[in-house]
Amino acid sequence: MLRFLVAAALGVALGLAGAHATFLGWWTLLPWGAGALALGYLFALRPLAIAGTYGFVLSFTFMVGVYQGAQPLVSRAPFFALLGLVGASCAMLIALAGSRIAIWRSPKDAKR
Repeated sequence: MLRFLVAAALGVALGLAGAHATFLGWWTLLPWGAGALALGYLFALRPLAIAGTYGFVLSFTFMVGVYQGAQPLVSRAPFFALLGLVGASCAMLIALAGSRIAIWRSPKDAKR
């Protein structure tokens, strides 16, 4: 449970940081990808569930943070949730790479 809270807190922190960045560009994705890679490396046994949580929370928080539309935020929540699923899938792929790196770097005896 603590792992999911860590992933969600990291997602909220990076999502809000990206939403309040002065200039959004490709470099905004670097900390997001680094977060997913680190989560996959640190939690190599369950990288997909943890990274999925991280990616969804990050994407959803970012979309809520940058929303400045005239319509109520509640009307946009389903679309933001759909984009959150895209963010979750991207984070899962990157975390899987981090997990593979952790397994590759582990001692040979631990792999058996």
